[in-house]
Amino acid sequence: MSDLLSTYGGYDVKRLPTPCFLIVETKFDKNCRHMLERVNELERETNVPIKFRAHIKTHKTAKGTLKQLGVGLIETPKDSIVVSTIKEATELLNYQDKICKQYVKDICFGLPACVPEIIDQLNTLSGRVQNLRIFVDSVEHLDNLVKFGRSANDRKWSIFIKVDMGTQRAGLPTESAEFLELLKKLITPEVAEVADLYGFYAHAGHSYNVTNILDAHDLLLQEIKAVNEAAKMVRKLNPKINAIDLTLSVGATPTSNSLRIRDELEINEYIRDTLVGTLEIHCGNYCVYDLQQLSTNCINDFECSGYVLGTVLSSYKERHEMLTNAGVMALTRESSKFKGNGLCIHTDTILKDESYKIDWFIDRISQEHGILKQYHGQEDQEFPNKKTPLKPLLNLGEKIAILPQHACITMGQFPHYFVLDNDNKVSDVWIPFQKWQ
Repeated sequence: MSDLLSTYGGYDVKRLPTPCFLIVETKFDKNCRHMLERVNELERETNVPIKFRAHIKTHKTAKGTLKQLGVGLIETPKDSIVVSTIKEATELLNYQDKICKQYVKDICFGLPACVPEIIDQLNTLSGRVQNLRIFVDSVEHLDNLVKFGRSANDRKWSIFIKVDMGTQRAGLPTESAEFLELLKKLITPEVAEVADLYGFYAHAGHSYNVTNILDAHDLLLQEIKAVNEAAKMVRKLNPKINAIDLTLSVGATPTSNSLRIRDELEINEYIRDTLVGTLEIHCGNYCVYDLQQLSTNCINDFECSGYVLGTVLSSYKERHEMLTNAGVMALTRESSKFKGNGLCIHTDTILKDESYKIDWFIDRISQEHGILKQYHGQEDQEFPNKKTPLKPLLNLGEKIAILPQHACITMGQFPHYFVLDNDNKVSDVWIPFQKWQ
């Protein structure tokens, strides 16, 4: 990183090699701070403790993680994260060892993966962090933990039961026979000897399909009700369990963003009057945002902090298109309600807090290049034959900032990220903890 920073530090965005990934630091910071403030506001409004857990899978960097926790941004930073790979956790802990500071004290591994191969890795990780939380959504997971025994330093495994509240990815629905069987297994003496129930965890991944903040808000309430029902079920099976000690973790970026609604009291009343455990909000993409998030209508386009930088390489006057060096390998084939593979933004405007003027979008992509086509907003889909004035083609060599469809997948294509200051110049370079080994 130091070599990259010494080479590119102070470079204006228009001098950077392409394709590359840009992070506008002031917007990244603002997104992190606003999410933490909204959680704190919910805590004040309900007058009950509410936790926050940052998912770091979007950027997978140490400095980005600290910002998500609020280090340097709020008075009392958080200390809990979710990781999607063990490498993310390992490298983050290595970074903390290097700087001799312990910001992250609670790590949750975000996959229900209690199989022998992964348990060995989790055991190593558990010896390096104050609290490790693991996901379970199968009776066999519990059997495997019993066979393995306690984790490092003779500690019991701290378990999140994964609840499926409609996404149909990981987890079990609370109304299923499998879920009840899992809870009954959990409270048996042999399991209790090696593991403690930390709480229940739900993720409304299908909230990415909403088209307004009210629907996202409804899904947030559904998430909360799902984990609360799970807590009531386990308390009924074992009255000795103190439900208030259970962490009820919910969230996705759209549902967490619905906390922007300040005049809707149903969730506040439910949290204050009905919740039997302690609520925790988790989310990750919010620090960067992308077209998928913009499709939910829960954010503004100018809140996005991450962009792919490309160069216009050629133009084709007869078909009024241009070619850029950002293709599949830079943008991926992710999709949303926005047509194409990315919206093109003038590099001089990415720092502004006002709606973007979009003239071009990435209409189609091949491995290493993409085709720019004139953008007419929804008219492209609703009125495909409508005649509109043609915009002048961009100059060859001109740089374009591309707002990608899905930041989490797109950022995984780049070995480093250029962090821009308020002058649109490189002030830092972040290196992500990518891949798995």
